[in-house]
Amino acid sequence: MKDNKERVEIRMPKSIIEKLDKYQEENGIATRTATILELLRKGLEK
Repeated sequence: MKDNKERVEIRMPKSIIEKLDKYQEENGIATRTATILELLRKGLEK
């Protein structure tokens, strides 16, 4: 079964974007979207 995707637009402080970009680089993640999805999944698993 394929996951349907929906576009979501969010605004966040530049300081958080910088942390996202650092996490992305350190973990070899291809895109910022993939980085956000990974962190959301990790947070939701708790």
